[in-house]
Amino acid sequence: MRRLLVLLCLPVVLLVAVGCWLSWALLRPGPPRETALDVAPGAPTREILNALHELELMPSPLAGRLYLDLLRRGRNPRLGSYRIPARSRPLDALELLLEGRVEMVTVTLLEGLTADEVVARMVEAGIGTPQAWRPLLHRLDLISDLAPNATSLEGFLFPDTYRFAVGLPPEAAARHLVDRFREVWAAETAAAGGAWSSPLETVILASLVEAETPLGEERARIAGVFVNRLRRGMLLQCDPTVVFALKRRGEWQGRLLRVHWQVDDPYNTYRYPGLPPGPINSPGRAALAAALDPEPHEYLYFIARPGGGHAFSRTLSEHNRAAVRLQRSRR
Repeated sequence: MRRLLVLLCLPVVLLVAVGCWLSWALLRPGPPRETALDVAPGAPTREILNALHELELMPSPLAGRLYLDLLRRGRNPRLGSYRIPARSRPLDALELLLEGRVEMVTVTLLEGLTADEVVARMVEAGIGTPQAWRPLLHRLDLISDLAPNATSLEGFLFPDTYRFAVGLPPEAAARHLVDRFREVWAAETAAAGGAWSSPLETVILASLVEAETPLGEERARIAGVFVNRLRRGMLLQCDPTVVFALKRRGEWQGRLLRVHWQVDDPYNTYRYPGLPPGPINSPGRAALAAALDPEPHEYLYFIARPGGGHAFSRTLSEHNRAAVRLQRSRR
């Protein structure tokens, strides 16, 4: 009878012992320092638990395995980069990984950035490398339904403020930027009642507007000037397109000269008629709205004022007089 009683009590004793040991292993304070941990895609749970053990965040990988199997129903840690606070208990560290509370980084992409400048900002924030981003800029499948004639993602990486998980694959980040463009594009086309031309041509026009003026009240008017010139078969003569041409040829020296108007490049709208082959930057929401709904007027020319903004003219002679007047005002 005594032996039977011992046999019956033994599992209970073992269960209590395992429970006490598991509580000790999971609830003891961790190291007195913040700890960085990267969980790679496809990393097995065993490897992650061993890494926690090596970082002194888990006294025993077995304790972590038991917790995941018995109490968390086999849930596994999520990939990403983590910052585990000082003195975190093993239980806290595991929950942080299970919930995917990864380290985040904020990236602000300003309106008017080129795709190369967007990549530089992303790389600076730790999202991928230039080598990883380079082929992504030609992932035309991301926009083939919207702009089948596009040659790159230039113009479709929407400028905004984003929060990304540190270590996020650049492909996922690129998709997010394009998805944000789609979201804004859908809203603005609905508000405008459609586009005056194809989506690609509208985005190209928006990029010219973005490059020409930061003033909200001028955007639709400048879009109207470009549309008027296109309809009359006039050269657009847009300086920012020449700058873009020089940059992509590796010839930009930081200053635009009249001699550059002769550069033989399809993006040079002083030599080639119509819109350039693609966008020259990432236009923001306001520029897209202006390109979708250009202001109707008879202006064909505009010139920058010294104090900001532009003077608009209907004829070349009127434009020339405005240029002389503004040149005198600069003296």
